[in-house]
Amino acid sequence: MRPIPLKQKNVLITGASSGIGKELAGCFAAEGANLFMGALPTEKEALDAWAGELAARHGVETHTLAVDLSVPKGPVAMHEAAVSAFGPVEVLVNNAGLLAYGEFAKIPLARQRLMVDVNFSAYLSLMHLCLPDMIAARAGGVLNLVSASALQPTPFHAVYGATKAGMLALSLAVAAEVRRAGVRVTALCPSYVDTPLVRNEIPDSMHWFKISGLATPAYIAAEGLAAFQKGRLVHVPGLKNRIIHQVLNPLMPKSLTGRLGARILGPR
Repeated sequence: MRPIPLKQKNVLITGASSGIGKELAGCFAAEGANLFMGALPTEKEALDAWAGELAARHGVETHTLAVDLSVPKGPVAMHEAAVSAFGPVEVLVNNAGLLAYGEFAKIPLARQRLMVDVNFSAYLSLMHLCLPDMIAARAGGVLNLVSASALQPTPFHAVYGATKAGMLALSLAVAAEVRRAGVRVTALCPSYVDTPLVRNEIPDSMHWFKISGLATPAYIAAEGLAAFQKGRLVHVPGLKNRIIHQVLNPLMPKSLTGRLGARILGPR
């Protein structure tokens, strides 16, 4: 697929006040895109400040909405506000996410359901709301922030991995449906990234950090935008991560990946 000219395109980005979402907003603004940026109500001040900075730096149009995407009306409110602000969404960046680390049986059920609501249901809803306009225009696309956790079992953050695996499957299926309409869907699947989400939830003592380290949000955002522009279906940033997750992992029995995951994803 040819790159999408992003100048003056209307881009909706969730979770845009920090981490990868913040850096993605910066990448799209640098390309001249107009932004509608969302984040939780508790992050409104940071979101508004970043939107103002991007507007001043790049001369683009920016809008914000503080909204909780875990409630059914959240994605609807965000889509309606974006369309009211600048017209049909031409590029959707699903980035907002939650993570809970610990034993599945000990993490409160309400918290696990919240992860499903934000990491899967909100992505699904926003895709369903935005895609009809893209299909009608025969242009545009969706960049879903998934995770390398979608590619194998993730003990000690089992539900997080399950939501990401579901999102990867949905991304691939929808991509096949909309390809002939000229619409692209890219699943960005990074390993662990130095974001508040990871820093606040996963202990530094997790074995895997000694293997993978932590990527920077700026690096992942740049990789994500490049993969989206190239029309890639799935992109795992970093050669080492691609070898581990896309070459070696599929060769191992699922029983082995689960046991190995329990060792390296657990705390030391």
